[in-house]
Amino acid sequence: MTDVLLPWRRLGFPVDWGEVFSTPGPLHVEVGFGDGRFTVRRALDEPRARFVGLEVSSGSVQRALRGIRRAGVANVKVAKVGAQFALRQLFAAGSVETIVVNFPDPWPKARHEKNRLLGPRFLSLAASRLVPAGEIRLATDHPGYLEFATRSAAETGLYEELRPEPPEAVFETKYALKWRGQGKPLDYVVFRRNARAAAGYPHLERPTDMPHALLEGTLPASARLDKSVSEHVGGHVILHEAAAVLPGGPERDRWLVRATVDEPDIKQQLLVLVEQRTPQEVIVRLDSFGDPVVTPAVRGAVHEVAEWLSHETDLEVTARNY
Repeated sequence: MTDVLLPWRRLGFPVDWGEVFSTPGPLHVEVGFGDGRFTVRRALDEPRARFVGLEVSSGSVQRALRGIRRAGVANVKVAKVGAQFALRQLFAAGSVETIVVNFPDPWPKARHEKNRLLGPRFLSLAASRLVPAGEIRLATDHPGYLEFATRSAAETGLYEELRPEPPEAVFETKYALKWRGQGKPLDYVVFRRNARAAAGYPHLERPTDMPHALLEGTLPASARLDKSVSEHVGGHVILHEAAAVLPGGPERDRWLVRATVDEPDIKQQLLVLVEQRTPQEVIVRLDSFGDPVVTPAVRGAVHEVAEWLSHETDLEVTARNY
């Protein structure tokens, strides 16, 4: 796979990194890589290692891609995806050498502490993905975040805390230079995986077909859809609106329902297609727009659309495949 940007939605879980990189070698993960300069520095210094950068900011992804391609490094892949979801689904147990987190968002207000990355939940998951004696390496300018992370690591009982001298490149990142220029103290801590057993975190099974439902009857010209929120397997499904689609090709009545699925590790915008498949049969299925990841709550979105149709129209559900 030659492209730097990883098409992770189209790959199996966990990802076969040997196939992605076409080479063996230690696997390292960087969360929130900013403009990618630290990632590039490590990749140049360790050409036999493999580096995967995780980032949710489109701007940061674009800047990092330019820097990686300009540097000509072939041992880096970038994925636009949240860290919690990525670590659980993209990486096999015991496969990651290091996880680097440089200057994460400190979420300084007390009520926002739950949004901090290096809490017990993430650290427990990370322990399952690290190799024996693998490390999480944190650099931060925020004393409160440092205390939070060390407390969380101790709470899991899965790490030994170390305070080594930081690599020189850590404090040459964009944010490190900014904070150092303001005279802020910069801290560096390593959480090394100990020998205690970690919990298991299974991967999502990728479906062979999209979830769908069949309904008997004829799709009416319109039906009222009020915004609704429902809970599904720890996540929430929000149905926003339905709109008729102008026919193209063979004339069929079709609607698209816009939905949001919000789960603890991932939030997705979806389109659910409602189509008159035969004169007396309607299909409700997940549209492929946006390469949705089929999670339990995404299946729930198809269910909610089928239920809405069965309540608001004369259609009757005859089969469910989700």
